[in-house]
Amino acid sequence: MAKSKNSSQHNQSKKAHKNGITKIKSNRYPSLKGVDPKFKRNHKHALHGTQKALREVKAGIRASA
Repeated sequence: MAKSKNSSQHNQSKKAHKNGITKIKSNRYPSLKGVDPKFKRNHKHALHGTQKALREVKAGIRASA
């Protein structure tokens, strides 16, 4: 019995580049699905405090955020 061919790279690069090799799309803000509920609750309050501080800085009430 003849030995079978293991692999060949012929035409593989052309096939890969036909539609372009693209980077994986990443989200700016990844989903918090499956994250610890305690962390999510604290995170929500922390974000609200940050926004409040930034508004105060913009209004001139506070020196820095």
